[in-house]
Amino acid sequence: MNSPVRTRSRRLRLLALPAVAVAAVLTLGACSSTAQSGAAAVVGGEGISDSTVATYAEEVRAATGQAGTNDPKVNRDVISLLIQGKVIDEAAAREGITVTDSQISELISKAAAQGGLNALESSLATQYGVAPSQVQSFARTNLLYQGLVQKFGKGDQTVGSTAAGALLDTVSHDLGVSVSPRFGQWSGAQLNVVPPPNDISEPAARAAAAAAVQSAG
Repeated sequence: MNSPVRTRSRRLRLLALPAVAVAAVLTLGACSSTAQSGAAAVVGGEGISDSTVATYAEEVRAATGQAGTNDPKVNRDVISLLIQGKVIDEAAAREGITVTDSQISELISKAAAQGGLNALESSLATQYGVAPSQVQSFARTNLLYQGLVQKFGKGDQTVGSTAAGALLDTVSHDLGVSVSPRFGQWSGAQLNVVPPPNDISEPAARAAAAAAVQSAG
């Protein structure tokens, strides 16, 4: 019989599915345009406001004992999850997949069974940047994604994940994704907001490397 620690760990990974498993199978396309003025990001013409990002990011920092700090990675994690949620919502709607409040509550209850809700919230905030007030939304996204995998795979997780990834790729291109350069840029390959390239240091580093090669020759 599995130990409580092992069981809880597996449940946490299940609840965190969109941030890890989805990222491994998707190749979402990034839109080259910048986000609307005053928006942190835009998906399908709908903006994700700076204030929304700031609110959730502060929740994450408070839950991880970093209140008052300003790690930009937290902002990127928050925006990434919000974008993932919108793309998966649209894909599920197209396929007629829905979830109920009771299913969401059940998933959260199972995930929090061993350590309690506070421990679950802290773990999700630390590992994936999930704001405590967004745990229900996060669980809903998990269930919708699982519904896509089950529908396409008919019991075969690999087949289902591949098919779900293809659909999400199509949906993301249809919706378009843009992120304000203040926060970074959207990486379709990673399904995340990543820091923008350092336009000053990277060319300098390449030039230095080229010079070193010439000197060695």
